[in-house]
Amino acid sequence: MLTNHHYLRIKTNRPVTLVGSPLAGDFPSAIASKLASYNYIVPVQAPTMKTQPNPTVRAIAGIALVFSLLPGAGMRARGATAPAETTALPIPLVTQFENFGEADGLPSHKVHCVLKTKDGKLWLGTNNGLCLRLPDGKFRNYGTKDGLSHSTVLGIAEDPRTGDLWLATMQGVSRFSGGQFTAFTQTNSGLPNNVVYGVAVIGDTVWTATAAGTGAYDLKTKEWKLYDQTNTVMNEPWCYGIAAGEGVVYLGVWAGGIVEHDPKTGSFKAYRDPDGDFHLQLTPDSGPVVDVTSGVAYGDGILWQATYFGLSRYDTKEATWRTWVQDKTPLVSNFINTVFAHGRVAWLATDRGASVTDGTSWVNYTVDDNGRGVVRIYRPGQEPETRPMTTALADGFVTAIWADDHEAWFATSNGVSHGIFAAPTPSATVTSNP
Repeated sequence: MLTNHHYLRIKTNRPVTLVGSPLAGDFPSAIASKLASYNYIVPVQAPTMKTQPNPTVRAIAGIALVFSLLPGAGMRARGATAPAETTALPIPLVTQFENFGEADGLPSHKVHCVLKTKDGKLWLGTNNGLCLRLPDGKFRNYGTKDGLSHSTVLGIAEDPRTGDLWLATMQGVSRFSGGQFTAFTQTNSGLPNNVVYGVAVIGDTVWTATAAGTGAYDLKTKEWKLYDQTNTVMNEPWCYGIAAGEGVVYLGVWAGGIVEHDPKTGSFKAYRDPDGDFHLQLTPDSGPVVDVTSGVAYGDGILWQATYFGLSRYDTKEATWRTWVQDKTPLVSNFINTVFAHGRVAWLATDRGASVTDGTSWVNYTVDDNGRGVVRIYRPGQEPETRPMTTALADGFVTAIWADDHEAWFATSNGVSHGIFAAPTPSATVTSNP
């Protein structure tokens, strides 16, 4: 048994370096068999935790984190802004990408998260600090020397009332307010664990998804609450994402599906994979595709679950599920790093590019072996349409996405990409419930 390290075999054409990770444990045989053809071995190491996830969860999480830390294959050329095409699709269509990397002022090629705040500022969480895109297009960087608790920023959330930023890092949560950082860690506050994967500000509460449960910080009382397997329906403490619903909070739980929490009543409800098997989807459209959740997002009555084995969609008003898996559906890859919801549309950040869907129409953006962009469009009842693009995503490994009705920003393993949308046509209407 390896007590301080275990080893992940990674299939990639990129150079692999040793990276740190908040993970440890033995590989279950099920995971090992899936990784039998992988080519490289990377050790990962664990920090001290209040509680430890089970080995299956640790192994899958290790795969995700190691993949996400791999360096990119080279920055794609920045795309020049061109006259926008028009589209009759009910979902956005990107026609051009503009790419930005270290040469443009980013502190790292590795970008973990992206958020455009209500004042129009674009913020990036990178492997080497927080980054702000200024109105003139230049970038301003903030790091540990400025008070940031850790250089790796995994998530960003805005308090819409104050404009404060809350940053999920590998060493606690940092609040950025009035140009100053304040750190909340496991030792100086009630934060469950210093490894924080996601953060959300919902009303008067800052919610944190950590490696040892979900933490809720009351902005009025300045007190923390901890939610884990001891006081909720979670069967694992490892949380990876948080989303605000209508009067409820959705928690993405490793090996625990999705947990719905009503803060007013204190109740918890779990949504679990009905067949309990992450290898096969035995009962499609009947619940979460698997229990291993990598991210959750909510918009306009629709809850989305990102996993490393497919995508799930839950219509909270109709109480119906839809699931998608690679090859059998338009989903570009089962390996979904994060999901972002805007209205009833979901943007998927995957290891093979990006997808956007309303559950009926799909558009996938990939990068071919020669670094060229490819878009593939799926319309109901029609054959898929594949088009070459004059520009491409900065990298095919997409870690996070932010989008609205006018543009999209893609965090990748080799910089950030700005997606320029085609102009909608009068025939483009919003799709009803699929």
